[in-house]
Order: sequence, then C-alpha cells, then structure tokens
Amino acid sequence: MQPFFRRPPSLPRWLFWAGLSALVGIAVLAALTAWALRPAHLRALVSDGLTRHLNLDATVAEISVSLVPRPRITGRGLTVRVPGRPDLPPFISIDSFSVDAGLFAVLRKHVGTVHADGLKISVPPSGSRGSLSSGEAGEPTGVIVDHFVTHNAQLTFVPRNPARTPLMFAIHELNVRNIGFGGTMPFDARLTNPIPTGLVTASGSIGPWNAEDATRTALTGRYNFVDADLTTINGIGGTLDSTGEFTGNLEAIKVVGLANVPNFSLDLGGRPLPLTSNFVAIVNGTDGTTELENVDAVLVTTPLNVKGAIRNLPGPGNRHVELAVIVPDGRVEDLLALALDTPKPVMVGDVMLKAKLTLPPGKERVRDRIALSGSFGLIDTKFTSSLVQDKLSEFSRRSQGKKKEEPVERVMTDLSGTFAVAKSRVVLNGIKFQVPGATVKLDGTYGLASESLDFRGTLSMRATVSQAIGGFKSIFIKPFDGLFRRNGQGAVLPIRIIGTREKPEFKLEVGRIFKRD
Repeated sequence: MQPFFRRPPSLPRWLFWAGLSALVGIAVLAALTAWALRPAHLRALVSDGLTRHLNLDATVAEISVSLVPRPRITGRGLTVRVPGRPDLPPFISIDSFSVDAGLFAVLRKHVGTVHADGLKISVPPSGSRGSLSSGEAGEPTGVIVDHFVTHNAQLTFVPRNPARTPLMFAIHELNVRNIGFGGTMPFDARLTNPIPTGLVTASGSIGPWNAEDATRTALTGRYNFVDADLTTINGIGGTLDSTGEFTGNLEAIKVVGLANVPNFSLDLGGRPLPLTSNFVAIVNGTDGTTELENVDAVLVTTPLNVKGAIRNLPGPGNRHVELAVIVPDGRVEDLLALALDTPKPVMVGDVMLKAKLTLPPGKERVRDRIALSGSFGLIDTKFTSSLVQDKLSEFSRRSQGKKKEEPVERVMTDLSGTFAVAKSRVVLNGIKFQVPGATVKLDGTYGLASESLDFRGTLSMRATVSQAIGGFKSIFIKPFDGLFRRNGQGAVLPIRIIGTREKPEFKLEVGRIFKRD
C-alpha cells in the first residue's frame, strides 16, 4: 500500500517531517477554531456569560461565523432584560454587532474590538431589580472586551410612573475600553442633552458594575457642554456653555463646574444679560432633577448666591424651580434690566436682597407663573431721569424747610421693604423711602404687565407744612401746623400714589388726617 504522503527524494527527511507536522497543526488548529466558533456554542457563551455577570436575562437571536480571510463573528438581536419585569423595555438591546476573533481569544473569552449598531440602553427605575439571583453576579472577570465602539445609540431612563415621559439622550459616539464586570472601564462619549438641548462631550470611567442595581454603578470624569439652548425651558432664554467634573452614580452625580450664559434672559420684559457662575450640583441622571448645593453667580456686575432645586416633571420642558437667592452687595440696575428693557435704567445704586423663588412649569409667561418673596434694601440710589431727580431735590428742600434760594445737597435715595410677586402682581409692604429731610412709608401693589401703581402710606417731614409750602401761602397754613405734627416730626401726611410707572400721581388723603391714631 502506497503512503498518503511520499517524500520527494531530493527533499531532506527532517524538512519533510517538519512541513508535514506544520500542515497537521494547521489542520488541527482550523478544526479547533471551527469547533470553538460554532454559532450554537457562541450564542450560549454570550447569553450565559451576560446573564451570569449582569444578573439579567440575556438572549441573542442569531450568531454567524466566517473563517476567511480571518475569523469574524457577527450577530443580531442581542437583548438583556430585567428578570421578572416583562413590563419594562430591554435594559440593553443591540440590533447587530461584529467582532474579529481567533481561537485563542474565544478560548480565553476575550476579544479585541466590538462594533455595535442600534444600541439602546433603557435604565430601569432604582429598586426594580429585586434580589440577586446568582452569587457570581458582579464577581471580577478581568477584561473581556478591549474596545467597544458604537454610533447613533440611545440612552433612556425609564420613569417609575409609566405616565411620565422618559428622559432620552441621543448618543452620537461611544467608546468604552477594558470592558469587564469587576473593574473600572474608561469611556469617551459625545451626546445630545435633551433639556436644555446642547452637545455634551465627556470622558471618564464607569464601574465596577453594580449587578444588584445598575443605577448605583460608579462613574467619574470630565465634561464639556456647549451651545445649550435655554429656550427649551419655557420662560428662560440664552445659550449656555459649561465645563466641569463629575463623580458619583446615575442616581446622584455630583457636578462641580463653570457656566457662562452671555445672553441670559427671563420672560419678564427685560433684555439679555451676561451671567457667569461657579456651581456645585447633584444631578439625578435617571430623571433629570438637579439639586443646586451652591451657585456663586455674577449677573453683569452683581454677585448672587443661589441654592435650591430644578425638578423635572412629566412632559417635555417641564421644570419646577425652587431657589433661595441672596444678593449681598449688588447693583439695582442689573436686576431691573431683567424686567425692564429701557434705553437707560430707571435707577442706579447699591442693592441687598434675600428672596425665595418658585417657578412652576407652564406655557404662560414667567411673570404670570413666578412666585417671589423676600426683603430688599437700596442704598444711595439715584433716579436716572433728570426730571425725577429735580422733583426729589425740590421735595427734599421743602421737607427740610429750606428756602428756594438755599442750596441742597445731591439727593441720594434709600429704599427698603418686603415684597411678594405672584400672578404678575407685586405686593410691597413696609416700604421705607428716604431722602434728606423726609421719610415715606408705603404699602401697596404694582402690576408687572400694566405698570399700574396703588400705594398708601405716610410722608414724614422734618419741616412743618407751612415751612414746606413756604412763601406768602405759609402765613395761612401756619395755624394748622399742629394738626400734622406726629412723633416728633414737623409734619406727617397721609398720602396715596396711583397711576402708572411713567405717570405717577401723588395725592394727599385729607380724609385720613382726622382718622389717624
């Protein structure tokens, strides 16, 4: 019987057997590769491995293998679901994926780069997992994928209440490295933030994987948020850029950063203003709620300190804002510019303010939805209108009982009181308005839309009524000076201010003169 292989007479024996051994090795290796890469085996390997380590139910619809020009695995219909929760969408689903893999990679359960298309991640509400079903879940596995690459993916946070609209992020690029279940996994991502709408680029690490509750998996990194359109939040305007660092988990991401809005505005009738801030916030990535631990901001030149919360409610753009605002030493013209778009500010001066602000969601204008209450103080304030300033100077001169030819110092006004804003109406109480020689105390209302005034109070002057009137008429008024004296003042007059901001009317309420205590 002739042998299957015959050595050519001219070929050395050792070279013949070496070549034959190599051919046999290649054949055996090919057979082992074909056996290890058989689709049924790979489907079980992927689904069982994900199920065991993620503590979730994993399935793969189809896996196919091609061996030339090099071993390549492709698959489709990979889904990972929360056990016992058919009402929830798949936690992870991938339309199709591919990976180059050789025999040794498969035997070591380790692959190089996985490319995925149609990735959708739907993070379930916290606490929806239940107890661990496997003691192996979350155990260290080492690196099983060197590099995971996907484009045009989608990240959704499933709300606890099915009636609520899910929070969705469009992921344009995602690269994750050193994927395993017992260590940290570096990542780079580029995605669109839904509200306010803007582009986010981030890099950092995620893990180790928390098999009991995925929302508690740790993450840390840096971000860059650009061209965020604040108009996607009804009543607010401007374009925001922000950079910073984050750490925590999806339920509580601590963010420390800087923000800049060169054209910030509120729907109050004012004009856009520059706003910058340093902030520390806790973001709940599962529902978009932001707790503002501390915000140090500057509006034009006015410093503000803000604490509070911006809560995400059902429906697109629905944010419920609750803030505590302190202005320790600012400029009143900066604050007025948010509400009044005038060629020049109504008044200028120093301002101190403490306020609580609530802005519920809605389609109405901010001035119709905002609720604001607190106290304020204006120091060394001057009205920019020369007509108003002249009247104040004349008022101050008369209140001091000075003659017309006597000079008066430059009138600077102090103003303080408490306020409450609701339904486009400002209620002012305990207002104390001071100029040299006189004090005005008022309570009343101001309409933000109509600019209407309705205030009642008292005017206290150092001078008597006759001194304030001066001239020939004072002779006839002088006998009545005692009628107006109160509390050591020369005169205390009951007054009312009505009309509009542009055309105020000052009236003496004669009927109240005899009714005062």
